[in-house]
Amino acid sequence: MIYKILRLIGKPVMFLLFFPKVIGKKNTKIKGKAIIVSNHLSMWDPLFIAVVFRRQIFWMGKIELFKNKLARAFFFAVKAFPVRRGEGDLPAIRHAFRLLRDGKLFGIFPEGRRIKSGEIEKFEPGTSMIALKTDAPIIPLYIKGRYKLFRRMKMIVGEPVRLSDYVGSKTDPATVEAATKFLEDKLKSLKNTTF
Repeated sequence: MIYKILRLIGKPVMFLLFFPKVIGKKNTKIKGKAIIVSNHLSMWDPLFIAVVFRRQIFWMGKIELFKNKLARAFFFAVKAFPVRRGEGDLPAIRHAFRLLRDGKLFGIFPEGRRIKSGEIEKFEPGTSMIALKTDAPIIPLYIKGRYKLFRRMKMIVGEPVRLSDYVGSKTDPATVEAATKFLEDKLKSLKNTTF
């Protein structure tokens, strides 16, 4: 309920402040389980993505965001869940598996932190491992611009891809590494899209 209200309020706010332009909007209409993979410029990103996708997105966020009581209550209310970065957080991974098994839309920023320059940096391998283990399609997207008042933000939403179609379905370290590199390259190609 809170997510729907936030999205309802957030949509006019985003459009009034940042005049967003979205390329590939048809790719947001996927049904069933899927993983949204995006670069991460700002705290505005989850709201920007939420107003473009009609379905609820269940975000994985760094545990530091959940330490403040008020923030924790908010994030849990919108069904976000914490992950301990760099630790192979099994409870968080299992939660992601459950969401996908239940046909949900799971969102993650695989660089693990904000990269304000817009460059694509090394992805954490967890995203690829989750996608390979669940055979969930990935919706790659790239957010372009700087969140400055009344300056246009852009989003390129790529076609859904299944990693197993490109690197096979194993989850050994070599396959996960190849899948992670594939995702990095996919976002780099979206970054270079011209409007």
